[in-house]
Amino acid sequence: MLEILEAPKHLVAFKLSKELTAEDVDRSTKVLTDALKEQERINIFTEIDSSVSLTLEGLWRDLVNSVSTFGLIKKINRLAVVSGSPVYSALLRVEGLVFSSIEMRVFRPEQRDEAFAWASKKPDALPKPEPPKRALHFIQTSSESVVAYEIDGRVTEEDVKESVKELKSKFEQHEKINILVRMKNFKGYDLAALLNDELYRVKYQSLSKVERYAVVGAPTWMRNFLELIDPAFKVKIQVFDADEEEAAWEWVGASQSLLAGGSA
Repeated sequence: MLEILEAPKHLVAFKLSKELTAEDVDRSTKVLTDALKEQERINIFTEIDSSVSLTLEGLWRDLVNSVSTFGLIKKINRLAVVSGSPVYSALLRVEGLVFSSIEMRVFRPEQRDEAFAWASKKPDALPKPEPPKRALHFIQTSSESVVAYEIDGRVTEEDVKESVKELKSKFEQHEKINILVRMKNFKGYDLAALLNDELYRVKYQSLSKVERYAVVGAPTWMRNFLELIDPAFKVKIQVFDADEEEAAWEWVGASQSLLAGGSA
């Protein structure tokens, strides 16, 4: 049985007892979803009676609804659970590792008023998302037919768009070009960057337009991969250690004119 308790607008409060059905789960999900749409952030208070049990259908519905509302998790600030069972303390410790953005506490039944007061506190405002930092920075070179750039961080879709724009321009201006990449602190790619269609078109075009491709300071896994695929392509790929950058510049036939730092 699910009971919706009277509470401030920013708090969704439940009391669970006896048998919880799929209808109860759907009802709780609707209340939560509606509150998350109306409020910037919410807190949740859940009082669990010792008599509560979840039907198999209710358990399945809970799983389905949890997946459907996963994207709203960041809008939940606090979760207070009142229960005399040690099981819920263990569950919240596990969930706390997954949903680390939510402040979670389990209270004993005699601490019910304390739990309600703790959950009733107005949530903190959502932190403003910081704009993603650019990871790709072009390096000015001494040769118009040599493109060089540094990767420092996680490559975003904007990084990919700018690199595609630069490479397409060079492909139009020169029959062949050389490329040097300095891997300073590579942290992978955003999914949107990997799904960019233009990126794959340029990669395909580079097979006939790029003569030499130097990578400086690549992590071990990338070095092994590049050395593995090198024989399969006409592009000459050479991996250099970070302290061999001077040799890499010499190999691509240019030098660095200015320090990296320009916007990609």
